[in-house]
Amino acid sequence: MSMIRIKEVNAQNILDVCKLTANHSGIGSAMEEYPCCNAVAIAEAKYYPEMHLNAIYNNNVLIGFFMYRRAENQADTATISRFMIDYNFQHKGLGEKAFEYILRGLKIQGVKKVILMTDSANEIAEKLCLSCGFQFARKTDNKACLLYTSPSPRDAHES
Repeated sequence: MSMIRIKEVNAQNILDVCKLTANHSGIGSAMEEYPCCNAVAIAEAKYYPEMHLNAIYNNNVLIGFFMYRRAENQADTATISRFMIDYNFQHKGLGEKAFEYILRGLKIQGVKKVILMTDSANEIAEKLCLSCGFQFARKTDNKACLLYTSPSPRDAHES
């Protein structure tokens, strides 16, 4: 049975989070197949205090990472700019379970709207977004990024 938990990225888990990779080779790189590596995302967040870095655990085993922005002047909106499950844990239903858990947690924090950015070539991310009730919003100016929005995190998945 899966037990998803979220923990803040901290001094105890930062190196392990940086080792996670979506590459099927198991070798992390600065430019992974879809998103950038976690180390780059963590470095980027250093310059944006509204970014929140989180590690995803299943039964106390680190399986993924996500990063979202929540600005003080728009506390009811969260933008998930990074969500990944390590290649060792993909295709086991853990991505959807973790994503639903994250959405419930954001709703508890008062978030009413979630925006998710994905790579336009990432069909798996698109499928996940749509299965969790997100709607396609638009392509960004650079055409490489798609935006999905959820008017409010879905109640249907709450337990």
